[in-house]
Amino acid sequence: MSRLSRHRILIALAPDSLALVGIRGAFRPRVAERRTTAWDPAFGAEPWQGAGAALAQLVAKIGSENSEVTVVLSNHFVRYTLVPASAALGNAEEEAAFVRYCFSKIHGERSKEWDVRLSRQSAGTARIASAVDSKLIEVIRGAFPAKAKAKLVSVQPYLMSAFNRWRALLKGARAWLLLVEPQRACLAHFEDERCTTVRNTRGSFEGPVQWAELLDRERHQVGAAETPEGVYVHAARGLTGSSAEAQGWTFSKLALDPVEGLAAAETDPYSMALCAR
Repeated sequence: MSRLSRHRILIALAPDSLALVGIRGAFRPRVAERRTTAWDPAFGAEPWQGAGAALAQLVAKIGSENSEVTVVLSNHFVRYTLVPASAALGNAEEEAAFVRYCFSKIHGERSKEWDVRLSRQSAGTARIASAVDSKLIEVIRGAFPAKAKAKLVSVQPYLMSAFNRWRALLKGARAWLLLVEPQRACLAHFEDERCTTVRNTRGSFEGPVQWAELLDRERHQVGAAETPEGVYVHAARGLTGSSAEAQGWTFSKLALDPVEGLAAAETDPYSMALCAR
């Protein structure tokens, strides 16, 4: 596919909704299509089954144009843990086995059914690992048949998409990254791009007061510095301006670069999808 005519489709999957943004062009991208779909989050035996069914229906309507598809997964569908550095790991197979062992210590036997991935930071430091139900990954891949014009090129946990999007901002900094969704918050602390702690938790996190309480709890649990640090927040409707303060914490809103064809006031439903690179 020519980069000048490149057509990308970015899809965000959450327990109760799907958001799609179609972007044309590489050097001057513009939004060519956008749509959202909602459903009952109680649909199906698994929390991701509604998302899987909606994705399959949507892909059938995308059309005949060649396109590259990236799917961003809500943190509701992902588990995270920090995997300590180990000089004893000699190859990718041993590394994957060690990641599974780290998840099994937390989640037990059910972790055997998960698709696990490890971040690409230097192997000499602790790294973030993610785990997603393997059946969900199979459903996503199955929605894109080999002969289809729409080609699945990436499935990304929301935290990984956000980190990669704003990696340059975190370089050289000691700061927290907070991703807020309905009934979910994912919080990670970084020191010069290296993650030192990660927490993915259910609950109501509507604004700075609730965010500060979460940060205080996490800071005390991991023994972080008593002096509150800056917090970068994404997809948080409770942050109406560019920044806010609560209980000694300063929250700075992470804004996405503007894309032609999508006004700033219309960005919220697509903010997770637009994190993808």
